[in-house]
Amino acid sequence: MGMKILFDHQIFTIQKYGGASKYYCELLKRIPRQEWESSTIISNNEYLKNSGLFKYFNFMPDHYFKGKSRLMEEMNMPFSIYKVKQGNYDIFHQTYFTSNYLKAVGKKKMVVTFHDMNHSKFAGLYRGNALWTPGKFEILQKCSVERADMVIAVSENTKMDLVNAWNINPEKIRVIYHGIDSEQLPFLNLERIIPQPYVLFVGERYEYKNFNRFAESFRILTEQYPDIKLVCTGKKFSEMEKRLLSELKIGDKTIQISADEHSMARLYRDATLFAYPSIYEGFGMPVLEAMRYDCPVVLSRSSSLPEVAGDAGTYFDPYQVDDMVEKMRSIISSDTLREQKVALGKIRVNQFSWEKSAKEHLALYHDII
Repeated sequence: MGMKILFDHQIFTIQKYGGASKYYCELLKRIPRQEWESSTIISNNEYLKNSGLFKYFNFMPDHYFKGKSRLMEEMNMPFSIYKVKQGNYDIFHQTYFTSNYLKAVGKKKMVVTFHDMNHSKFAGLYRGNALWTPGKFEILQKCSVERADMVIAVSENTKMDLVNAWNINPEKIRVIYHGIDSEQLPFLNLERIIPQPYVLFVGERYEYKNFNRFAESFRILTEQYPDIKLVCTGKKFSEMEKRLLSELKIGDKTIQISADEHSMARLYRDATLFAYPSIYEGFGMPVLEAMRYDCPVVLSRSSSLPEVAGDAGTYFDPYQVDDMVEKMRSIISSDTLREQKVALGKIRVNQFSWEKSAKEHLALYHDII
């Protein structure tokens, strides 16, 4: 039986890069093209640009200005609402959280994917960004989850968060893990981006990412390994972060890089280890990305991370700086342990695939029609 799923524009407006937008692109690649459409008309998302999934307008890609995301949102939203109201679909899969569609959906089936509850658990993180008002955003999330006919949770940990925090019926939550491309990117430049040995830290540096404690642990690590660098991808360091690094006397050992997918692959490949000290993650895609490039992973024993890394991870208590140092030191000092963890990572990463994830999504869609 044929079906039509409508995906809105939201995630492709909010994110240029990011795990959630990558997830939707990987999913859409694997759903038969005649079975879905997107209401996105404007986007600067890099995964969408590289995918060729559908036509849209690239909006001032080389210019950043305050309010750009909000402007793109306001240009996209009327068309999305129009498409939802039109009703030429069987299931509406909302890609982010807003109340704008809830009336327009009417009695149509609705699905929402819930990645994590960090906006509730770490409500003070998003002050100053009008698109991410903490209390308001939590309300929007909860409204969407309560209205949805099915909720996709990206881990058992996220499912339990929904049940425990918001009393969502567990029977309407289905856990579907993200996937990972099994193959490494081809034709990677063999030259190292960073010549020295380095520890890799990927992504945002919000409170729940535990960067401050991690920076302290790296400082202690440099006492034994003075040549090692800390490479951070993502945004440039804020003034507060620069002060922290300066106070810890590791400013000259720290390198910030804004990396595309090819650069990220090389950074994983050549890192001494990948550190993931988060206090909370809904899934933790970089864990699998590191394993794919034979990089040992040292990470927090918290939230969803043991679900994802399994026995391939080397775990520490995210609140204990000394434990972080000890676990990083264990990988650096023992070639045997490092090789063992890399081998386990190769096995672990094969348990996650976008093909499997897409099949489970399609099964869910068919179940609710």
